[in-house]
Amino acid sequence: MVVKTVNSAGELENEYLAVRYGATPQDWEEAADETHFVELIDGRLIMHSPAGLAHQRTFGFLHHLLRSFVEQRKLGEVLTGPFTMDLALERKLEPDLIFVTSKTVANLTEDRLIGPADLAIEIASASTRSYDRGEKRECYRVGRVAEYIMIDAFSKLVTLDRPAGREILSLQEGWIASESCKGFAFRAEWLWTDPLPDVERCLGELEPWKG
Repeated sequence: MVVKTVNSAGELENEYLAVRYGATPQDWEEAADETHFVELIDGRLIMHSPAGLAHQRTFGFLHHLLRSFVEQRKLGEVLTGPFTMDLALERKLEPDLIFVTSKTVANLTEDRLIGPADLAIEIASASTRSYDRGEKRECYRVGRVAEYIMIDAFSKLVTLDRPAGREILSLQEGWIASESCKGFAFRAEWLWTDPLPDVERCLGELEPWKG
């Protein structure tokens, strides 16, 4: 994980993952807040740069799509990063999107989900591609996340694990369907269009979809 650029004022520029070694759970508690992604993995505090425009647009589209679907059917709750998924004492992860079923909602506290999500979604940036597919994916596997979707706009590729760590499919176009969020699906190619498609139209396409 490499910090890409430091300017003359000593400030980090561009996209980066900054790592502090020898961190404790208390260090994470002090560093984590509601506006910055800060994760803890086995003694390392991992700080993310702010999301870029493309990431924000993809995130906004998926969040609107998933949340609208879940709320219409009263399936559970959708949470957005940097809300914490607390998988272990030294494993505090913050997916871009978290879905929890009505049953798993009982594991929510004011500032975190205790235990694994039913569905975690990560939207890769230039600085997080290998992290999301490697170390973070392994943490989700060990933590028993039921489903994990990785979106890589650079390769125009969506990968679905069910459960995390077990790849079911990886494709550039076609339906990506969730089992944890019953009935929810999206077409991979929706994410590569500019501008992104209308959410209401996409929700309408789900009605007759048979998988």
